[in-house]
Amino acid sequence: MEILNPSNAIAASLRIILVLAAARLSGLCAELDEYQVKAFFLYNLARYVEWPTQSFKSRNDPIVICILGPNPFGASLERAVDRREVDGRAFVVRQFAADDVSGACHILFVNACERKRFRSLAPSMKGAGVLTVGDSQGFAGEGGIINFKLENGKVRFEINLQAAEREHLRISSKLLSLAQIAGKDKQ
Repeated sequence: MEILNPSNAIAASLRIILVLAAARLSGLCAELDEYQVKAFFLYNLARYVEWPTQSFKSRNDPIVICILGPNPFGASLERAVDRREVDGRAFVVRQFAADDVSGACHILFVNACERKRFRSLAPSMKGAGVLTVGDSQGFAGEGGIINFKLENGKVRFEINLQAAEREHLRISSKLLSLAQIAGKDKQ
């Protein structure tokens, strides 16, 4: 029977810890990459969506992107919209904690962990012209307008046209040609 030298046991433990840490970090990097892509998509969605004129008080009002729940983007979303404009409108990103998002947001990203809260907010948001975007299975079917989903390691999206019409949002045919169209929503 071989007796382990204490220094060898410590070295072996450190190797195991480093391997586990590397595995955990590689998973974290993959997650960050996913949300970097989703941040870029959020910026680009604004280029292909037309809001009702009453959604903005003036021609210079920014497009406000709100995040409901914990921010999964880190700084990626701010970097994606930094110094960018759509139709002369800059972007503002806000973490949103209040229960009334109508009038405060043009794009509302609903974190998957806030899906239940979104369901309770949705009735009060009807007709407010808010582009709701989520990334959890069934989000578009529950009244969300755009849902991000991962397929074969790539970010794809589906659009609920009935929900967009209810919000008086016009979505470009270019964007629609890239999306999967979601079935009837439950609203």
